[in-house]
Amino acid sequence: MREILTVSIGAKLKKRLNTAARKYKTTKSDIVVSAVEKYISSMECQAVREKLMPYAKKKGYLTDDDIYSVKD
Repeated sequence: MREILTVSIGAKLKKRLNTAARKYKTTKSDIVVSAVEKYISSMECQAVREKLMPYAKKKGYLTDDDIYSVKD
């Protein structure tokens, strides 16, 4: 079930949202829902990363490059 959420945005962002909805042939609601989902996912990923960083540092993994350069 969908619910209504009212948010306040500035005039410039509203104009950009309207333009994007027309350009990509979608609704403003779909754009906002997608943006919120991506934002929340990003924040959840960051929270997990922060919890795991102490363990990674103990193993010598300090950057993403350290992780991706690991050879099995």
